[in-house]
Amino acid sequence: MKLNIVGKLFFAGAGAWLANRASKLKVRGTPEEIKKLAAALRASRRFQEELKKSGATTDSVIEKLGLKHARGKEFERITGVPWPL
Repeated sequence: MKLNIVGKLFFAGAGAWLANRASKLKVRGTPEEIKKLAAALRASRRFQEELKKSGATTDSVIEKLGLKHARGKEFERITGVPWPL
């Protein structure tokens, strides 16, 4: 699926947020879309944090990765857009 320029800009901003380089994202959508977006962003950030954690184990990383994939699928189910992060 190809994203339009707005979609590309949004996911660039979301990537910056995940890397702690941006503090605010402004989005519009239905309450369900916003809820799924927030869950996917949080799960993606938690996965990134777990990867960087000095005491992370293979199991803890796999658990966070599984949650990230699950939240991404929920986002895709609601919006029709695959979670790219």
